[in-house]
Amino acid sequence: MVTVIVLFSGICFGQERITKETKVILVVDNKSDAVEHIVLLASFQKTKEKQLMKNYSHHKFFLGLLRGSYNLNKNTIVPGKNTTIVIYTDKQFSPLEEFFQVEDFSPGDEFNLGETKAKVIANKKGELVIKTQKP
Repeated sequence: MVTVIVLFSGICFGQERITKETKVILVVDNKSDAVEHIVLLASFQKTKEKQLMKNYSHHKFFLGLLRGSYNLNKNTIVPGKNTTIVIYTDKQFSPLEEFFQVEDFSPGDEFNLGETKAKVIANKKGELVIKTQKP
């Protein structure tokens, strides 16, 4: 019985998930404008404001959509290869003063998205579309 529970637990955690579309929050460092984490919107909304300020006092948050596969590592999303993420750069989740600086991003540019490499597909006003390359 114990063996079955252990095996079942191992199967359930860390599985790759595939979604048509999932709302996410991108956690961006204020100084470097680097995306440090991607979290599910529902999980982020459950986090107390005091805890957010403790963990992310020097960060800003942007709403986004994830289309494709991903794994969850604790509460952090690790996108799978060829996953598309739309970052709504004009939709900060928390009312902070600065916006994500996307003027310098052009289609074809590559950058780190947390632990994943990503490539810019399109950069329109208020919307940055990227595709993941390697997890």
